Amino acid sequence: MRFEIIDRDGLARTGELDVDGIAHKTPAMAFVDTWKYPAPEGCLKLRQSSLAKEGDISIAPSGFSRFADNDDCQIEAGYRGSPFAENRHDRCYAIPDNISELMLNSHAFVEAVDRIKGGPDLLKPALFPVAGLPSRLALLSYCGMDLFDSIPLIMATENDLYLTTDGAIPFDKIRELPCGCVTCSDGINDRQGLLRHNISAAESELKLIRHHIAQGRLRELVESRIRSEPWQIQSLRLLDLEHGSLQEMHAPVKGAKFVAGSKESLHRPDVARWRSRLIERYRRPEMARILVLIPCSARKPYSTSASHRRFREAIWNSGNAHEVHEVIVTSPLGLVPRELELFYPAQDYDIPVTGHWDRDERKMVEENVRWLAESQRYDMVISHLGDESDIVNAVISDFTDTSHGKPGSRESLTKLEETIREQSPEDGPKPSRKSRAVDDVSAISRFQFGEPGGALTDGVQVRGRWPDVKIFGRDVQRGAMSQRRGMISLTLAGAESIATRDAYCVQIEDFVPKGNLFAIGVEGATDDFRIGDDVIIRHERDIRAVGVARMTPVEMRAANRGEAVHIRHCAK
Repeated sequence: MRFEIIDRDGLARTGELDVDGIAHKTPAMAFVDTWKYPAPEGCLKLRQSSLAKEGDISIAPSGFSRFADNDDCQIEAGYRGSPFAENRHDRCYAIPDNISELMLNSHAFVEAVDRIKGGPDLLKPALFPVAGLPSRLALLSYCGMDLFDSIPLIMATENDLYLTTDGAIPFDKIRELPCGCVTCSDGINDRQGLLRHNISAAESELKLIRHHIAQGRLRELVESRIRSEPWQIQSLRLLDLEHGSLQEMHAPVKGAKFVAGSKESLHRPDVARWRSRLIERYRRPEMARILVLIPCSARKPYSTSASHRRFREAIWNSGNAHEVHEVIVTSPLGLVPRELELFYPAQDYDIPVTGHWDRDERKMVEENVRWLAESQRYDMVISHLGDESDIVNAVISDFTDTSHGKPGSRESLTKLEETIREQSPEDGPKPSRKSRAVDDVSAISRFQFGEPGGALTDGVQVRGRWPDVKIFGRDVQRGAMSQRRGMISLTLAGAESIATRDAYCVQIEDFVPKGNLFAIGVEGATDDFRIGDDVIIRHERDIRAVGVARMTPVEMRAANRGEAVHIRHCAK
């Protein structure tokens, strides 16, 4: 058996599982094969326990024995956790035989996910038996499960249940078949037909899941699918709240656009990371002494919207724009400093706007605004907000309200301009556009790399038109920014300032990469980077290349196949 991961989306992944020379796409359905319910031709089949290797994890699929026939006694007794393994080194990991407990107890389920995905079996294909109903496949795949068996499909058929992604429907209650599969189009007349539909429903959902993983948008599908049963909602919420660090480790720093359309979106791992990194890493641009809090816009990046162009025009007309720090108040991110508006996910999310903030959103914004006002020590705070004004104004003590809930009105914009102008120093030089650009890049660098990012921008110049700028130190380019990527891309010279602090590094054997770096050549990796981050490839202290991480640090250290780093620059 050979398993190769193709695409990653958090804990979820698509892969290719080679069994007996036949490649199967995962996440996938594996079929038990009995005379009453024969497995479809060409499918991935579960082997009988007599064929499994000694030492594999045993699982007794509770509830299946009533459907097994005398000729299938080995399946009735249970199948092995490595039903596809041909050797002891590359086998399937299966959930222990307390499936019934896991499907009733969300706390036990998320603990099991954490043990599997936080342990040494991370790279093995994970089999989750007796639970893969179509309505659950999205959540289970999101949790990193790769294989599901056909037992629940057979059990549902025996109980005359018609399976959909919204749950199971008693077949005798259906007046009109809601599915367009071949079986439903021809009409279901017996249990064999019902099973064919149930299999089709599961296979179709798995195809959709593989598509969403490849696009980096599985979380959105999960948030819609979990509504079918409370257990799923509980499990996702517990996974977010109690095991967020595991999810964050696997969440890419540059992902796909998404809609934050549910309560659970507030705790997405990439969204939660944004809020935590603001508090842990962020420092305002040094010369930005006047804080202006403004509302978000439907259009992203915010600065391209009509409302934000009017805000920025008023700030610019004040004559003191380079000392102003614009910070956008928004859900689910909380706060977005203007210089970070291109950083994922600030320019990649959308939300339904009603003008009403629920309790969780209010609490999140209150905590973020209080932190910003107290920690960053501005000379002046200006509240130029709409629906958010009551929430924000209640937690800051010393501020000026220039909008009174109507930030886009001409009167409010005029007051904003005049208030900032009054803060202009009467004498002394004013900050320049170039010096403010350096300040902004420094804030971005610290947010991206943590404290080592401060060294990257120490004594630099910024050239070009924002946001497509290049960063130079002593006339040597250290990095560049672009609107498309939204973050700093390192050169070899820039990599040196990060690597000297032993941050964002991948250790390799004594060679210079030609093309991309594969996991087989990795000797070690620091724990601070994520998929999509710029990383420095070095042998001992010698920098050999710089590129973008395609695996987590844990995967790089454990894997012996797959692309670890997509190389951008190599040492000569």
